[in-house]
Amino acid sequence: MSRSVLRRYFRHGMFPQLMVFEAVARLGGVTRAAEELHLAQPTVSMQLRKLSAALEVELFEQRGRQLYLTPSGRALKEECMKLMDSFLLVEERLSAFRQAKPEVLRLAAEPEARQDASRLLALFCSKHPGIQASLHVAERGALLGRLAAGEDDVYLFGLEVEGLPAGRRWSVAHPRGRELAPQAALFVREAMLLDAYNSPQSEEGNVWSSRGTTTRP
Repeated sequence: MSRSVLRRYFRHGMFPQLMVFEAVARLGGVTRAAEELHLAQPTVSMQLRKLSAALEVELFEQRGRQLYLTPSGRALKEECMKLMDSFLLVEERLSAFRQAKPEVLRLAAEPEARQDASRLLALFCSKHPGIQASLHVAERGALLGRLAAGEDDVYLFGLEVEGLPAGRRWSVAHPRGRELAPQAALFVREAMLLDAYNSPQSEEGNVWSSRGTTTRP
């Protein structure tokens, strides 16, 4: 059979009409089909009339207040069931391609902050094994270029602050003009909390305040 006969299905946008027909045939009435499909009853009736006209056959006959399938309607119902099964199979096969993309955290750091970046990233990954993470290390000029281009999620810059312990000389930045990805925001929050929690005490017993800062250059 020539594929040209299929043009009627394409031309009339018949799939929604077939969905309506299948629901009415399966549930035995317009009211219940309308409820299932979340459509108004007049819309369901109109779709049935359009389908019948496009196929040039009578699909239902009304006896009193009840709808009954005609022989052509019963034949269409059987084919509709096959069609629905085919589309369910399509969905099943395509679902594997719709898997959520893995969360990725892209961290970049200056050489002076490499050790701190590695430590923070290792702790973060141990707590969130489902998040993939990478670390890019570059000199400040290159890092500022990556920051301006938004190539990474979070940036660690080294700080030169006299009297600040070496392990705490870093500052966090992220690209301007875009919202932090959830995994990046989580990393920044946990890095700040970890920095504050691990603040060492000096000989006078004072506690260092958190020197890790988040900025948006």
